[in-house]
Parts: sequence; C-alpha cells; structure tokens
Amino acid sequence: MSNPIRGEFEPLKPDQVPLEDDKEQHSIYLNRLSHFKIYSRSCALLVIILGIISAMGWFLNIPVLRGEFMGFPGTKFNSTLIFIMAGVCLYLLNRRFTSNLLSVTRILAALVTILGALTLLEYATGVNIGMNQLFSSILPGSAGVLGKSRSLGALNFVLVGIALLMASYKYKPHLMQFLTFIVGFLGLLGLSSYFYGVSSSFLLDLMVQMAFLSSLIHIFLSVGILCLYPDQSYMGRITAQNSGGYMARRLLPAALVAVFILDLLITRGHQLKMYSEHFGNVFGIMVTLAFLTATIIWTANILNGMDRERQKSNLKRLELKEFYENLVEGINEGIWVTDRDDHLYFMNRGMEEIAGGKTRNLDGLNVLELPDEYVDGLKDYYRKAKKTMQPVYYDSLCVRNPEGKRSYQSGWIIPRLNNGHFNGAICTVIDQTERKKAEDALLKSETFYRAIFENTGTATIIVGVDTIISMANKRCEALSGYPVEEIENKLSFMDFVHPEDQQRILEYHKMRRSGDVNIPDEYEFRLLDKDGEERQIMLYASIIPSTTDSVVSLLDITQRKTAENEVKRSLNEKELLLREIHHRVKNNMQIISSLLNLQRSYIHDEEAANILQESQGRVKSMALIHEKLYQTSDLARINVEEYIQSLTMNLFHSYTVNPGIKLSMDVSDLYFNIDTAVPLGLIINELVSNSLKYAFKDRDEGEIRISLLETAEPGKYLLLIRDDGTGFPHELDFAESHSLGLQLVNTLVNQLDGEIEMITNGGTTFNIIIHEQKYKERVKPSSDDN
Repeated sequence: MSNPIRGEFEPLKPDQVPLEDDKEQHSIYLNRLSHFKIYSRSCALLVIILGIISAMGWFLNIPVLRGEFMGFPGTKFNSTLIFIMAGVCLYLLNRRFTSNLLSVTRILAALVTILGALTLLEYATGVNIGMNQLFSSILPGSAGVLGKSRSLGALNFVLVGIALLMASYKYKPHLMQFLTFIVGFLGLLGLSSYFYGVSSSFLLDLMVQMAFLSSLIHIFLSVGILCLYPDQSYMGRITAQNSGGYMARRLLPAALVAVFILDLLITRGHQLKMYSEHFGNVFGIMVTLAFLTATIIWTANILNGMDRERQKSNLKRLELKEFYENLVEGINEGIWVTDRDDHLYFMNRGMEEIAGGKTRNLDGLNVLELPDEYVDGLKDYYRKAKKTMQPVYYDSLCVRNPEGKRSYQSGWIIPRLNNGHFNGAICTVIDQTERKKAEDALLKSETFYRAIFENTGTATIIVGVDTIISMANKRCEALSGYPVEEIENKLSFMDFVHPEDQQRILEYHKMRRSGDVNIPDEYEFRLLDKDGEERQIMLYASIIPSTTDSVVSLLDITQRKTAENEVKRSLNEKELLLREIHHRVKNNMQIISSLLNLQRSYIHDEEAANILQESQGRVKSMALIHEKLYQTSDLARINVEEYIQSLTMNLFHSYTVNPGIKLSMDVSDLYFNIDTAVPLGLIINELVSNSLKYAFKDRDEGEIRISLLETAEPGKYLLLIRDDGTGFPHELDFAESHSLGLQLVNTLVNQLDGEIEMITNGGTTFNIIIHEQKYKERVKPSSDDN
C-alpha cells in the first residue's frame, strides 16, 4: 500500500494477517489426518480378519483359506497367529491410551518381536529350537505340520514388532516409520516374486520367498503403522498442506502402481515370447520415459493450478492486509508495536499524534530504556505483560512526549506469543487527557459544591424518586439523631415524616416530579427524630435540573413556632383587652350622652338646651367610632364610609328631620386610624348638625351632600359638605366666628393639618383638605421593657 506519509514502513507482515483461507486450509488438513487415522484402523481390522481367516483354514484344513491357490503357498500357522497379535496391537494403538491398554499393546508388540527374532535365529544357526512345533500342536492332525514362518516373514515380524513398540512409546517417529517402509517394501518384494518368477537355484531367490497372503498382510500392516501418526516425520511431509505434500499424495501412489504394472507387463510379454529380451529392455526404457514425461506434464499442470490458487490467496491476503492497515491507521486510538527485543517498530497515525513523533524517528527505540519521567510506570506494566504472557490494562498514566507535552493515557499491553515464548507486544493507547481534565474539573466542582452543601445553614439532603436519601450533610445528624452513614442510601425521607403528614408530603413529592406548577416550593411539616421527638420543620425543595432527584433544605422552626404561638396568644389577649376597652369607652360615652339628654329635659332655656344637644351629638360621634372599632377585625382602623353613614343617620334621627330632606354620599373605600377618624367625625357632626338646624327652616325639601375622596397626593383627602339651604349670612367671617361649633371645626381642621373654604352660593359648601394622621407614641416604654 503506497503511503507518502508512512514511507516504506510495512506495519503488518503477511504471515501476521489472519485469513479465512488459513482456517479453511487448516480444517482440510485436520480432515485429512482424520482420514489417515481411519486408514490405520481399517488396515488393523483387515490384518486381524485375514489372520483369523487363515487360522480357520488351518483348523478346518481348508487350503484356500490359508492362501493356497493358483500354485501360491499358504501362510504358515505361526505367521497367522503373529499377524493376529500385530493387528490387535495396531488397533489398540488407534484407541485412546489407558494404562491397561498400553500394557497390552506393548506385550503384544514384544511377542511379535521375540517370535520373529527366534525364527530368524533358528534360520541363521540351523539349530532347531522348536519354532515349527511351537503352535502347531494345537491343530487337529498336526503331525508333520511345519508352522515356522519363512525367513523374509520372520525379518518383517522383527521390524513390525520393533515399530509397534516404538509407536507405543512415541519414540523417534522417523525411525519407526523408516522401519515400517522397509516392512512394506519387503512385503512388496515377496508379492512381486510371484509375478516375475523366482529360481530355486539361487539363495537370494529362496530367501525372498513369502506366501502370497502373507505378503498382502505385511503390506497392510506397513500402511496401517505408517498411518498411525500421519502428522509426524515422513508421513507428515506427505500429509502436509503444501506443494510437497500435495505432489507426494498425487505422485507417490501413481508412480508405485504405474512402475509396478508397466514392468510386470513388459516382463510378462517377454515370457510369452512376444519380443526378445533386448527389445523388452528398450521397450521398458521407452515406456518409462513416456511415463516420466506424462508424470512431469501432469505434475506441472498440478503445480500451475496450485500457483493460480496461491496467487488468488496472496491477492486476498494483500487485500486483507490493506484492509487491516487502513483499519489500524483509521482509528482514533493509538497503537504501537514492539518486537521480541522490546524495540519499537510501528506506530499508527493516532499514536503519532499522541506521541508527537513519527515512526521513522522512533523506530528501534527500546521501550524499557525510556526515562522514567517520560512514561510514569508504563514500563512496569510492560514487564508484567511480558512476564505473565497475559494482557495488562493500564489507566490514566501520565506520559510526556519528546516535546515535553504531558498527556494521560489508558490502554492494553497485549503480548504476542511464538511457540509459547514472548515475541513482542501490541499496545493500544487512548488519550485520556481531556477526560482527565474533565474529571479534575468535576472533582473540583464536586468539592466546591460539597463544601457548600456541607456548610449551608440548614440540614440539606438529596432525595431520589423512590424517596431514598442519597446524600445528607452533617447538620442532618443534629436534626435527625442519625449519623450520616446510617442515612445515605439506607433511609427514606418518609421515615422522618409524622404519620399524619406523610400522605401530603408524598403527594407533593410526586407532583414535583410530574412538573406540576401548583406545588409549593416551601411548606411546613412535622418531623420525628431517632428518639421519636416531634419537631416543626420548614421545608424548601426543588428539582435538580436534568434529574429526578430533589434537593431539600430542612429548617428547624420549632422554637420559632413556639414563639409565634406565644405571640399569637398574647395578641389575642391584647386584642380582647382592646376590644373590651373600646366597648367600655363607647358605653361610658353613651352614659355621658344619656346624662346630657337627661340634663336637657330639666332645662327650660332653649339656648342652654341646644348647647347640651350639640354636646350630646359630639359625644355620640366619638362613641360611634369606638363602637365601630370593637366590631371590626382591625382594631386600629375603621371603614370611613360605614362610619359616616352611621353618624349622619344618628344626626337625622336626633334632629327629627323632615322626610323631604335627603342625604347623598360619595365616599371612597377608605380606612382611617382613630387619630384621623375622631376629628373627621366631629367636623362632619358639627357641619351636618348646623345644616339640619338652620339651613332648612320653613322648608319641606332639601339635600345635604357629603363627599370624601383621595387626591393625587398620597395621604391627602378632599372632604366636601354641601347643602342647598338658606346658607350663611354674607357678612359672616367664618374664621373669626364666635360660634363654638365653627370654632371647633377650625380647630379640628388644623389638627388634621388641613385647610377649609366656605362657599355660599345657593346654599353652603365647605371644601376641606385634610391629611391622614400617623400614630404618635404617647406613652414611652419603661426601662424594664427595654
């Protein structure tokens, strides 16, 4: 893959890239080994079956079962028994090894070896050690039966026994398979003698003689032992999943069979006088050359096909290699790779950005020789992975690049193994610098807000949607009687709520999470501490944004509620006392009014009687104020409209007014204290009384109009009293009048910081400006009250 930035560096070697084809080829290889094992078991069973058939031929005296047909000699009885033992031994070696089975196989292999060796010894020395009669005595009619194996068969038995013993110990498979090849070729030699013919004139011809059936069984034994361990030594080269193995599996059987058959045909043609011996030699050479030519062409075709498959596989390998390279280069995380000597030889782009360097500049750097101040313990994790051969994870290590820039890194160090030995490591790196900064900022923020949380003036808790308290500050300990450790994530907020308040508090808790805007942010409830003591609590709650948790502040207002209740009780007592005072003042004034009325009944002087009546009216106007005060909920202020209406009704009743005289009122919804209401009432009393007495003499109809409105200036009011009667004389000086009533009006207007104006035009109009009087402290508290 051409890459101008990476240069000529190849990060992934072809033999390091996993391929789907590799798995498929490995599966084919394992399947082939399984088939060879099946061949070994099949050959073992075939040897056992042929040996049993031959033995039955001896016991039943059926020559054909012993292999005596077409002039072929039969298998010796000793050979038959040895074949059965060798076949059983081979079959047992194909089974799972147990101690008992292994002992049996070794005993059988040893017997095969010993019997073959004794037979060879008898042939070599000429001494009769009884091999002919060793087993033949068990045969019916055994007299004259020679059971000793032939010399070539005895040699093969020695080789077979040694090979089986070595196989049982798994000792030197190459030597075991070499001996087995000799057994097979000796068997083939014995078999060939029947096709090519042998002469009794030569010793060697006599020595290679072997029963036809015995030759076949020796060949089956040889194939079975060779296929016992198909993945080792010589057989491993044949079964290998490569070109050599492929050619061996194709050419070896074909070459053996073809050469044997061709040579057999040429020999048979010469024996049948079809051509001379010299022509037979020439013909044999030509046929052999033709066979070799065909074999080479066939092999070339096979190799060409294998090359095409290899090219396809290499192309797929290169494509996959390029895919993995792009994958490795494209990820944001860093990757660096070391060899078995801990030298750095690859970094992807992500790692180059993190490390601040290029692979070509750091290539060959030994990671274990980096200064400690640059890697902050990374070498210890690397050594651990190298020692344990297991992946090791490291988290948030502080690493400094060559430019001095610090970063925090996390990742895995994954050892690469080769035959169980350390072969370098693949290391992944995630730059955690921003996360570390965020964590530090979060920790700082958490510390900051935790300090605020712990040092608030109230007991503060965090309550989850399930009412479990997840956090509590230290002030909760004094309030609840529980340590914080026993509260957090263990107790519910409802555990502290008085049973009578639980339903209401729980309803508020649910409403707050449903977004109900009507739920109060603060309310009172009763709390029960650890000892069951009841406390009055003011609760302040709000939802933490983007969560379902709420922060709750609990203020103990038990003492304040006690003080409030005491103040309320005291105020109730004082209010009751004040009402009683107003009531008694009103009663006393009513008594004074009654006394004045009684006194007037004894006076015959009309002027004196009028004076008493005027005084009685003044007393009634003041008594009416006290009556209104103790009848209202506000003992300090009275409704001016109601007061004026009651006052004028009493005046109309006192002066026995003609029904044609009407009263009209326009009074705003005003409330005055007693310091303003008393002078105002006396002013209205004097002026309305004067109109009732003088303005409508000798008249049946008339109107008195009273208006009280607030001006644009706060606390300033305009009082208008008008009648359409005869009016005051024009020469009367209102401000200098000797009339007690008018003098009283002027005095009261001055008391209200007001101004008065009289207009006589079609009656009399008084325009009076007054100011509401503020309460003035009349009695200074004693030093004891301070």
